[in-house]
Amino acid sequence: MLLRRKPSRRRSKEIPCAANAAAGRIAMPELKAFASSVAIVVSSCDAFFDAWRPFAFFFRKHWSDCPFPVYLIVNRLRLSSTIVQPIPVGPDRGWASNMASALATIAQPYIIYFQEDYFLNGDVKSEQLAGDIAYAFENDVASFCFYARSHLEPNFQPLNDRFGVVPLDSDGRARLQVTLWKKEVLQAALRPGESAWNMEARASERTRDLLALSYLQRRDAPIPYLMSAIVRGLWTPQAISLCEQTGLAIQPRFRSDHSEVAWQRRFRRGLDRVKLALALAKQGQQPIDLDSPSR
Repeated sequence: MLLRRKPSRRRSKEIPCAANAAAGRIAMPELKAFASSVAIVVSSCDAFFDAWRPFAFFFRKHWSDCPFPVYLIVNRLRLSSTIVQPIPVGPDRGWASNMASALATIAQPYIIYFQEDYFLNGDVKSEQLAGDIAYAFENDVASFCFYARSHLEPNFQPLNDRFGVVPLDSDGRARLQVTLWKKEVLQAALRPGESAWNMEARASERTRDLLALSYLQRRDAPIPYLMSAIVRGLWTPQAISLCEQTGLAIQPRFRSDHSEVAWQRRFRRGLDRVKLALALAKQGQQPIDLDSPSR
């Protein structure tokens, strides 16, 4: 059962006030103060191992001083990395089951959710992120999405000029952009067999009585990133351009480029399934070196 906030006679007492949100920015601790309480969990599976090197490359480039442990969900493939720790979950049982297995191994009570195709494209604003995390801890926030929706609901309640309270009736309460989650809340929201898309569509009702925050504008996010580098199983032009600008080669390159034409996408994905099987067979038990993108 999902954890619920203590009942209050007046709904207004359950919502943090804007004054408190502003005050929370004064004399904030450094990000490293939360190192024992927060872990970064990167949702993935072996079928997307071509995105692991670019993910690690851009993470090092834009967040080299990250104080949190970084965990990558894998099935059977092995890693070699100084910053990313694998969580092997065995045969792929779907997004929700893989995530549940991974979360059960993590000691930290909070996680920041990533996906392997969320490539950082700007330096992390550490001071701002520390303030956001401190505010979430102080106000018993269940989830805090650092990526604004394209359109805010009319009853969205701003707490300051950066973030606010997601309405209780919103269909965007359970989001899988880069988000700070109470681990136990995310665990309780998972349902075996659900994909990430199913979870986002259905879990808002499961978190209806919990406090969820979100940013007002994407440009203010403390963790700037490309969302997403892979769409419908194919590399997006934005991801290809980002890698080319930095001289990063995507290796192995078995995934095709995205197309706006439906039949071309289907055709390319069909070919890519064969190329993926060959790439996995070639990789075998050799560790994937995430610290050396060209290998």
